[in-house]
Amino acid sequence: MSIGSRIKQRREELGLTQPQLAEMVGVSKGSIGNYESNISAPNEKILFKLFTALRCDANFLYQDNFEESEIERTLDNREKEHIKKYRTLDKYGKNAVDSILNIEYDRCTIPAAEEEETPTLRIKRSVYKVSAGRGFPLDDPDSWDYINVPDTPAAQQADFALTISGDSMEPIYHDGDVVLVQSQPDVPVGAVGIFVLDGAGYIKKNGGDRLISLNEQYDDIILSEDHNATIVGRVIGRV
Repeated sequence: MSIGSRIKQRREELGLTQPQLAEMVGVSKGSIGNYESNISAPNEKILFKLFTALRCDANFLYQDNFEESEIERTLDNREKEHIKKYRTLDKYGKNAVDSILNIEYDRCTIPAAEEEETPTLRIKRSVYKVSAGRGFPLDDPDSWDYINVPDTPAAQQADFALTISGDSMEPIYHDGDVVLVQSQPDVPVGAVGIFVLDGAGYIKKNGGDRLISLNEQYDDIILSEDHNATIVGRVIGRV
């Protein structure tokens, strides 16, 4: 398209008649007709008035005179339509589009910062699950494997880990949680520990004469001389 064709195209897009455009830029209707027919070309002074009246810039009117770049040659129809719409926006609309475009461009092109690897510790864990319910065996010395856990102060003090089965210690400890245990022959009253009762391992709160579940739906286990009870250690954290 010629410069004259672009003037006509933009005038019609804005719904302007030739007389209206002529009045806006201070020329006659015939001059506008000559511009659009490429009989004559606007001088520099009139050209800047046309930019204002047609709400466009030199890139729009002279775009067909520029040598097509590699990017322009590879634009698909959708991209060309976006550019066409962009050129009709006022400066506020263009600023809004530019802001969103810059944000999305950065999101898609700037690689996300690599997360630093969290240091870990290798710690042994019983293959048996300690019960927050009915109890599981915990006295087989050969039934241990090893897991890597985050290197935390609690993990550094832990002697081993156990997986919980059951919900009697909710809402603090949940089914499937892995807890860190420090081996010790005694657990203070009110603290949570690992206890072996008649060969079955439990995670419970030490109540002195009983083992207490945090979940009120479960009854306490009252200790008596008939029970073979052993304290394995204190729960000091959770993985």
